[in-house]
Amino acid sequence: MSFIEEVLNVFGGEEIVPTFKVMVLGENAAYIEGVKSIKSYSQEKIELFMKKGEMKITGEKLFVKKYCAGDLAICGKIKSWEKI
Repeated sequence: MSFIEEVLNVFGGEEIVPTFKVMVLGENAAYIEGVKSIKSYSQEKIELFMKKGEMKITGEKLFVKKYCAGDLAICGKIKSWEKI
């Protein structure tokens, strides 16, 4: 049995399909896949609509470096991010 099959068995055998992906690069950048749209945007907080749910990123001097086809690159001092 493969690792992913074992994980699926633990969660009742349901197929798990990722709805978003976050790659945090230190504390100064993040790359997020699966973004539907930007809900709100300031230098201290960016809120996103995801495929399922929402996400909030907080920090200092935040700015959107790239936003295209569901991919978002954020730069600035990232203090926290959470799925809400």
